[in-house]
Amino acid sequence: MDVVNVVVMAPVVGPDLSFISAVDPRLRVIDANKADGEELDAALAAADILLFGYPVPARLAGRAPRLTWAHHTQAGVSNLHNCDLWTSSVTLTSSRGVVAASAIAEYAVAAATFFARGLHEGTRQKEAGIFTRAGYEMLSLRDATMGVVGFGGIGREVARLAKALGMRVLATRRLVTAPEDDTDGADRLLPADQLHQMAAESDFLAVCAQLTAETAGMINAGVFSALKPGAVLINVARGEEVDEDALIEALVSGRLRGAVLDVYDGELAGRPPRPELLRLPHVLLTPHISGRGDPSTREPVRRLFADNLRRFLLGEPLLNVVDRQRGY
Repeated sequence: MDVVNVVVMAPVVGPDLSFISAVDPRLRVIDANKADGEELDAALAAADILLFGYPVPARLAGRAPRLTWAHHTQAGVSNLHNCDLWTSSVTLTSSRGVVAASAIAEYAVAAATFFARGLHEGTRQKEAGIFTRAGYEMLSLRDATMGVVGFGGIGREVARLAKALGMRVLATRRLVTAPEDDTDGADRLLPADQLHQMAAESDFLAVCAQLTAETAGMINAGVFSALKPGAVLINVARGEEVDEDALIEALVSGRLRGAVLDVYDGELAGRPPRPELLRLPHVLLTPHISGRGDPSTREPVRRLFADNLRRFLLGEPLLNVVDRQRGY
């Protein structure tokens, strides 16, 4: 094999790109992290392999006629739907299951603690300029139930941390066809079509699933009606998976105790969150930051990409190939 050009448009992996060239002397690394205009066009024109992150330009495949394989540094690939890579013949791989799983899971468990230990009430009282023990409805996480929607790498890490706090863990997974007990850290693993049954037993419902045609809007009025009264919704996946009209209705009616949202509908399109989500006192909304703060986050992505480079050069199957029909 001749020289293989690897173009990098992913600042998240760090400035030292020697982890790529160290795989094989045939690899020529082109750092396009700061390139634009003609310089970026030239880099893409030479690309055989592309390592890229967020934000994703709308046109990549059309500028890279030699491109065979592109790897996305994020776990989810829904933000590729508006990029021409999605409709191209280029093989796509993602960082599903390895990117920031621990940090995101810590956020989810912290969100549960925020409501269980009354921190949301303390925050509300401070903003209102009052100080009283009234209004605190405390809940112990020990023996409370964490429902996990989507049991991939992030979902399994949420389960591990929740179990460490003594919580009972239920989860759903798309490829499961019948309930399974004591599987991958979950007390009970259910098929995706039993989401309502899981919701009925959940004190906290953590959304960790990939955004696909099947999961868009799946956390809807039916799910909120099925949830235990006073439950808390935690979304660390994609905002489009939650029907926000139904969410607001459940919050205003008191059916839900609260919601912690690291994402919202329209976020990836650059739209601001709905005013109601910013206004409601029992909603904590953050700007998609749950994966930050872990200095080791880049290493799993680097290892996965390096492993796939070796596989690519040896003609072996790549890991984490995106199935465009499934959406992840």
